[in-house]
This record gives sequence, structure tokens and C-alpha cells, in this order.
Amino acid sequence: MSTTALLQEHLLKKFHHYSTLELVTLNNDLIESNWGTSKTVFRNALLTALSRRGIDLSEIICRQDGFTQIRRVPVRVVGDKLVPVSD
Repeated sequence: MSTTALLQEHLLKKFHHYSTLELVTLNNDLIESNWGTSKTVFRNALLTALSRRGIDLSEIICRQDGFTQIRRVPVRVVGDKLVPVSD
């Protein structure tokens, strides 16, 4: 198993114990920071943890020309949906 996969697995286990508000706050802090290459793995694990809680991520996911992109924006939870703060 690659180091990246091990890191993501470790983070998912840790994030299981975080509240949804803590995960959203982490996302927003991460968006505004200047992390290195681990940033992508960390955010992927964070969004996976939110998705596993039933939080709908569709408002920050864009699918265009066969590519999927996750928007890098601060978010908030409205009901069971993650939405950009600017919306």
C-alpha cells in the first residue's frame, strides 16, 4: 500500500471522531492555507468523511468534458448539503 493510501486511511479513522462542524472548519482552513503535496490527500480524506456521514457534496463538484473537479472554496452545511459560503 502506498504512503498516500496509508495516510488517507489514517486520516479517515481520525476524522470519524470529528463532528461535522469540525470537518467543515478544517476544510475552510485548508482552502486558505499554503500546504504542500499532502494537502490533496488531507482534503480528499476530509471530504470522504463528510460524504460517509451522508453530507451531499454535489454543490462543490463540477463535471465538465469528462473531468470531475472539486471546487476549492470555503463551505458550510445547509441541511445535509455542503454548499459554498459565497452562495
